[in-house]
Amino acid sequence: MRAKGITLVELLVAMAILGVVLALASQLIVQNQSISNRQVQAGRMHEDLRLATLRMADVIAQAAYIYPNNASLRVNIGASTITVDTGSQALAALLPGGSAYCSVPSSSYCGFLYRVEARAGYTGVLGNLPGNSGFVLVEYQVPGLSWSANSVPSRDWSGVTAVRGVVADSVLPTGTVLGDLAFSGTSDGLDRVLITPANNPGATTSHPNALIGSVQVQITLSFQNGLRAVRRTEVLARGVPRAIPPGL
Repeated sequence: MRAKGITLVELLVAMAILGVVLALASQLIVQNQSISNRQVQAGRMHEDLRLATLRMADVIAQAAYIYPNNASLRVNIGASTITVDTGSQALAALLPGGSAYCSVPSSSYCGFLYRVEARAGYTGVLGNLPGNSGFVLVEYQVPGLSWSANSVPSRDWSGVTAVRGVVADSVLPTGTVLGDLAFSGTSDGLDRVLITPANNPGATTSHPNALIGSVQVQITLSFQNGLRAVRRTEVLARGVPRAIPPGL
């Protein structure tokens, strides 16, 4: 006759089953937490992209002049002056004084420069972001620039110290295009300086007198865990004739 209770073998089997159940439950909890963290990170990426493209679109839409590709700009960032070439990784524009993003007298302009840079120079502000791409999108603001009528704006911004800040973190350079420019379709009869395909079929968006009609901006954010988000926007630019004073 068997005594009441459980044997040592039965106890060991029960403990083993319980261990497996607890292990599976723990794994599910960890996986759910990982999925939740990934969803939160993805949401933040898309929100960062939305804000970055909205910021750039607002600035570009108010620009009185957009620099063509291959324009070498001199920018003062305090103790040093850097040279930035506009193109796929850099976009520059002039905003008229008195506009929403340029609080200088109407006779002056504000230079805005967007550029992809290494993140290392901004870790003191941004802190450590695990798995980041190592690059950021930076905005430079240079207030108080001049622009004479009947002339192409100067590319030397070094007379005024620039203020800069990060627009988007963990940017993927190979998936980010800032200098996708297009000509406007027509030229203004008042202007003797601007060129467009209508009056110069050989003109390109790299010509210093090019009248830029629209800008397409694509920003890609990426992390080492495989998360990636892309946002592309097209902004119509207003071509301002240079045969009259730019502020009019």
